[in-house]
Amino acid sequence: MAELFVPKIIDELGDVVVKQLGEKINLVMGVEKEVANIKRKLETIQNVLHDAERRRLKEEPVGKWLEELEDITYEMDDVLDEWNIKIQKPKNEGTQQNARTQPALWSKVRSFIPSLCSCLKQLPVRSDIASKIKSISEKLELTLKEADEFKFITSGGVPDSQDFKRIMTTSIIDESEIYGRASDKDALRNQVLSESSGQGRRGGQVISVVGAGGSGKTTLAQLLFNDDRVKNHFELKKWVCVSDPFDEKRIARAILESLEKSSLGSLELEPLLQLLKETFSGKRFLLVLDDVWTKEDSKWKPFQYSLKDGAPGSVILVTTRSLEVARVVGTTHTHQMALMSDSDCWLIIQRIAFGGRSEEWSKKKESIGQKIAEKCKGLPLAAKTMGSLLRLKDTIQQWQNVLDSEIWQLEEELSPEQQLFPHLYLSYNELSPELKRCFSYCAVFPKDHEIYVMKLILLWIAQGYVRPRRRGERLELVGREYFNNLAMRSFFQELKKVGDEYMKCKMHDIVHDFAQFLTKNECHALDGFGRNSSSERARHLTILEEGTEEEMFSSGVVNFGRLRSFLTFFEIGRVVVPLDLFRSLKCVRTLVLSSCELAEIPAEIGRLIHLRHLDLSRNPFVTLPETVCDLYYLEILDINDCQMLSCLPERIEGLVHLRHLLNHETPELRQIPQGLGKLTSLCSLSRFIARSNSDDLTILKDLNQLELLHIEIEGEIDFGNAKFRKKVNVRGMDLLFRSGAHFIETPSYIESIEPPPNLEGLWLLNYPGAQLPSWLVTKSHANNLTKLFIHEPRNISSLLALWKLSSLEKLTLQKVEKLECLGKEFFGVTKALHENSRDALDTLSDSESSFSAEAVAFPNLRTLHFHRFQNWTNWEDLSEDDEEVAISIMPCLEELNISQCIKLETLPHRILGKISSLKTLDIRRCYKLRDRYFDKTGDDWIKISHIPRVDISDKYY
Repeated sequence: MAELFVPKIIDELGDVVVKQLGEKINLVMGVEKEVANIKRKLETIQNVLHDAERRRLKEEPVGKWLEELEDITYEMDDVLDEWNIKIQKPKNEGTQQNARTQPALWSKVRSFIPSLCSCLKQLPVRSDIASKIKSISEKLELTLKEADEFKFITSGGVPDSQDFKRIMTTSIIDESEIYGRASDKDALRNQVLSESSGQGRRGGQVISVVGAGGSGKTTLAQLLFNDDRVKNHFELKKWVCVSDPFDEKRIARAILESLEKSSLGSLELEPLLQLLKETFSGKRFLLVLDDVWTKEDSKWKPFQYSLKDGAPGSVILVTTRSLEVARVVGTTHTHQMALMSDSDCWLIIQRIAFGGRSEEWSKKKESIGQKIAEKCKGLPLAAKTMGSLLRLKDTIQQWQNVLDSEIWQLEEELSPEQQLFPHLYLSYNELSPELKRCFSYCAVFPKDHEIYVMKLILLWIAQGYVRPRRRGERLELVGREYFNNLAMRSFFQELKKVGDEYMKCKMHDIVHDFAQFLTKNECHALDGFGRNSSSERARHLTILEEGTEEEMFSSGVVNFGRLRSFLTFFEIGRVVVPLDLFRSLKCVRTLVLSSCELAEIPAEIGRLIHLRHLDLSRNPFVTLPETVCDLYYLEILDINDCQMLSCLPERIEGLVHLRHLLNHETPELRQIPQGLGKLTSLCSLSRFIARSNSDDLTILKDLNQLELLHIEIEGEIDFGNAKFRKKVNVRGMDLLFRSGAHFIETPSYIESIEPPPNLEGLWLLNYPGAQLPSWLVTKSHANNLTKLFIHEPRNISSLLALWKLSSLEKLTLQKVEKLECLGKEFFGVTKALHENSRDALDTLSDSESSFSAEAVAFPNLRTLHFHRFQNWTNWEDLSEDDEEVAISIMPCLEELNISQCIKLETLPHRILGKISSLKTLDIRRCYKLRDRYFDKTGDDWIKISHIPRVDISDKYY
């Protein structure tokens, strides 16, 4: 941590002094000398930090010295915040006051009073800050003296993130490439599908997959769960990650999740178990319980009873590290994970280390690599981690350095559960200070938590871990680069992409354990079961489950005044949040109180002057106190899904650093204060209402840093007021039309829209026109737009011209109610003969009845979704004559999804036959298509059987 914060503080110390002089505010008089003294000491310390961090694990006194230094850097960081806010805030408040001032005489009187009051108020402030700076200087002096005793090796400073090798994100090994587990999968599948094993046994089989952490238990279970033969064998399939602690209510809810019962969250354990019994009774089911730890028979018995009435052949599959757990759950068959051979580990390392790159092979490197493979001890995760690390090493000497690393000596001091830590530590040690801190902060998440990548990046930013390399660089883009860098080193798994960007991920439980190991004195967790990882030095507190005030906020558990993060993570429950919390969190940067049933936000929240990230989402409060606007440093305000919220604070312009206002799903929030227009740093605005006969859109006029924008349109409005053409940073925009009017032609106010010039994603919701707006397919937008989502267009019966969107990669069309026939025109096949095709068609008697492609249709489209077309009956195919014309249709299409199109009878076989790139055809709840193709026999099936994966199901996505 000190490795990251020391250089940051050195930079900021100079900046705050310059600001004080620039604003001509002698807030802390004569401080320049003391600041210079602190900078000198920090620069001296900075030069030994790399060696200190290297020795941290092996030498306990060095670790304690670093902890004390980290405390000082935290303290200095807080002082700099206070100092900076005292310099800047009076200026901002003065600007806001002047903007509201009306009478000239009163303005003159007020110009004197604040300055006098300000001088009087600053006297104790000056003394306080000067005193703190002096105290910090004295502590640093002692720290320097202690450093001399350790004989640290001096280096040239701390490297920062741009010094590390950059790799294209496409180089990450495909998660689906699993090696050395084919025989395990076959054996387990045979057991699961074995009817005789479950016959006559109440509740069917209980199969336990047992193995060490990192041995591939979850991966094997996933391979089985997604196997086509397994899918077709069971009536019900459910996957639940259990992890530790074994929370009966959470697990029961997770199993029943697909029932979509609105009252599920309020049920206690007994009715949940009864509902389980009713749901699974008489059905052949596969229930996977991943990562089970509990050895308490009393916790398992109620589930065993609730699931005992499944049909013969039902299977409960448990993955666990413990044979004792397997015994407790009543295992009928145990599949023991065998360790991989050294040669298989070496194969994994090779494929990751050299995948996608030309490599001049050498016997020397192979010899070193095989010795490194032996250190993987047969664990696939270890081999994958080593492959990711060696991929960054080009020379034989660098490979030899990995083999000779002193970190391998850690193995002697670690428990069996920590045997993978040396492998992970080798990769961790290669990271820049920024990346080290970003990774270790992930310890605040619960195990197996699905992490939203952008939310993670915003948490990093709030803690000050993301550092721009040049002035003006967007922190969110730097944070994405950090994430990609960590993903390339296998610190994340189950990576899910939308386009080229990762949207979600998880951490392997061993990797999560490693992050907790690194932060054991900083990250504190309360699980609601009376257990915690208490530390007097805790800086980040995570609430994992619901509990009482006494359980969660016992004064002896943690020092709230030191916390920089306070986060709640639970699916359904209630954390009792006492008012004292807002008085106690004196240093907090991140405050997450999502789903805490907060009916009121106390005014004391305005005291949290260091706060950067405030998440109040999914709470029932009606208003936000005006004191929220005193949060000078606030960058993220998340009020998503606050269904009762009726207004935002009037003084919202006080949030001068606000970058993300996340207010999606706030139906009662009808008006945005005019002051929002002064928040020129705003990048995200997830809900904005533009009302007819108003100047609401004028608020957006100067918000030119916006990247994501959602506008709800109520009636005819003047879009010119929004100045969209100046918003060059906008990449995604939603337009939701609330008007009930239907139009024969495109309304003029919609045609007048001048979209942002670099728009990449557009969502049109409840579009009222009979045709799509002409600007959608003009050349400038056709060249930029990669994602288009059209939901419930109320008057459109055809989808002409979309094929001209040359850059479009994903197209989703949903609830196009009036469309009955999707004609060839959708693919750019028109009645006008293409000039270049005349010679090929000179045998046709009637050229006007023929069709030709005017250009390549959807040249870059990769994903096409049709959802809930209630009246769509006919998808027009090409004729034999059409096929004589050289037509290129969707040459890059990989995935075609059709769901809930209940009247559609057949697919366009000739068109699909021309799309050689098509890999997946997914048909859901389309009953006439199901009847035609489901048995996978006959002429119709043969016409689509060339598609590698065809999935026809009555299930929802």
